[in-house]
Amino acid sequence: MLIFIVGLTVGLLSTVIGMGGGILMVPALTALSGLPQIEAMATSLATIALVSSWNTWRYHRQSLVRWNIVIWVALGSGICASIAGFIAPNLPEKVLVGLLILVLLILAWKTFRIGSVKVKENTDKKKKHIIALAIGSLGGLIAGFTGIGGGGITTSLMLVTGITKNQTTVPTSNAIMIFTTAAGAITYALHGNCNWPQLGLIHADYSLLLAAGAVCSSFIGIRLNKIIPLKTRKTILGFILLFIALRLIFQIMS
Repeated sequence: MLIFIVGLTVGLLSTVIGMGGGILMVPALTALSGLPQIEAMATSLATIALVSSWNTWRYHRQSLVRWNIVIWVALGSGICASIAGFIAPNLPEKVLVGLLILVLLILAWKTFRIGSVKVKENTDKKKKHIIALAIGSLGGLIAGFTGIGGGGITTSLMLVTGITKNQTTVPTSNAIMIFTTAAGAITYALHGNCNWPQLGLIHADYSLLLAAGAVCSSFIGIRLNKIIPLKTRKTILGFILLFIALRLIFQIMS
């Protein structure tokens, strides 16, 4: 039951804020179900892939997904995440975490400072694609160096740069998460044997239960996305980014 409740919260996070919910699911799975960290991460990725696919389908039917942005962000993210994956093992962990904390604090500050979004959806396509590629590259580097998904970071960057509207930012972020999380989930599924409900390192029973909760709350979240003002969205995003930064600070100090 508690896992299902976590799924309900994940559904709201993904549909209203554009975050996959991994920051909530991973500690919840380890605490409530006793899963090892690596299996909790794998199960979280599989859940996000399912939930973001469902949300994207719903948003696409409303013409709210900006696929031209999705393609370029996903391209930059995939390339830079792979590069970071090769470099990261050779760098001290505290250096990597320290860099992430700095990026999160700067991004949180910029998110709080957003007064209004000057949307650039109808401006120069080449410039828009370069911005989207840069956003994906930064998100990919952060994911590759730290293992943290880029949902909240991507959403914040799209708002800060103004390449998507307030109402199209979260739908576009969900579409981006399909590519980033599905690739990771497939990799984890190929580790170990497939013996239902365990698919490699993924616990499919927990993943489906979390996804069921997320789908239920998504009906409310998708409605809220249409009416939630920019001020509320940026405030929630800013505090989430600060929370992640403080959590990482505590991690390197302990």
